[in-house]
Amino acid sequence: MKPGRVLVTGAGGFVGRALAEGFVDLGWDVVGLDRAFDADCEPARFQCVERDLARGVDDQLPRFDVVIHAAWVTTDPTTLGVSPTEHVLLNLRPLLGILEYVDRTAPSAFVFLSSSGVFGPNDGSDGLRDSDTPTGDSYYAAAKRAGELLVQASSGPRVPTHVMRLGYLFGPGEVSRTSRRGVSLVATWLDAALDGSPLAVRQDDPVRDWTFTSDLAEALLCVLDDPPAGRPLHLGSPQVLSDNALAASIADLFDGASVTSAPAVAPVKPPMVPSDIPALHGFSWTPTATALHAMVASGAMT
Repeated sequence: MKPGRVLVTGAGGFVGRALAEGFVDLGWDVVGLDRAFDADCEPARFQCVERDLARGVDDQLPRFDVVIHAAWVTTDPTTLGVSPTEHVLLNLRPLLGILEYVDRTAPSAFVFLSSSGVFGPNDGSDGLRDSDTPTGDSYYAAAKRAGELLVQASSGPRVPTHVMRLGYLFGPGEVSRTSRRGVSLVATWLDAALDGSPLAVRQDDPVRDWTFTSDLAEALLCVLDDPPAGRPLHLGSPQVLSDNALAASIADLFDGASVTSAPAVAPVKPPMVPSDIPALHGFSWTPTATALHAMVASGAMT
C-alpha cells in the first residue's frame, strides 16, 4: 500500500505512538488521536488531536486511507476505581465511536488491534495459534474478545477490516500511564539495570514471544496489501525467549548487572505463534538482541 493518510487512535500511549511514528518513518501523513497526550513526552512527529472517542468523531477530521484503532484501557478496574461494567464501557464506547466514523467515511482499510491477552493459560499447547479458541476470563480478555466479535460483526464490503492480535511488546517510549499502569518485563528489567538492582526472574522461567514495536507499522502495511482474512490474525515476531535468557541478555548490556530468582505468581499463557500468511513470509523482524542493544546505545529505553 502506497503512503497516504492514516489515523491512529490511542497515539498518546505506548503501542499507538510506536505505530504513528512508524508510519511517519514510512512516509505517511499521520494524525494521532487520544483523550490526552502526556505533557512530559517528547514533541510528536505527527499531528496530535485530543478527542474522547466515547463521544464520537466529529466531521472536522478528514477522510483517511487507513484507520487503526489502538486505544484501549488495560489497567484493571480495581486499580482505576471503577466497576467491572464501567471498565468494559471505557473500552467499548470508544470502539463504537470509531466504528461509526469508519462506517461514515469508508477508509480503504480499518484495523482493530487486539491482543494475545484474549487467551487463558491453558489455551494452546506448544503455542497460541489464531485457530485456537480464546478462553481468557479477565476483564481485559473479555473486553478485547468482545471487541473482536463486534468489529467482525460490523464489518462489511465497503471497508476492508483487519483484526490483529499483538503479543508481548517492547520498545522505546514505554512508560506507565493511567490507561496502562503496567509495563513490559523488558522495561522493568531495563529500569532495574539502570538503578543497579538485580533483574528478578520468576522461578518457573516461562517462555514468551517478543516483538519490537518499531517493526509494527511496516509489518502491518504488508498485511494491508492483501484482502482481510475474516478472522483475527497474530501479528508478531517468531522470536521466543525464556524470561531468564531475556533478562540475562539485558544484564549483559550493563556493567555489574545481575539476574536473581523470584517466586512465580500467576500462570503464564504459551507464546503467541505468528499467523502463517503469505504477506509476512520473509518479513525481517528485528532480532531481540539487536533491538535491546540499539535502545540502550541510544538511551531510548523508557
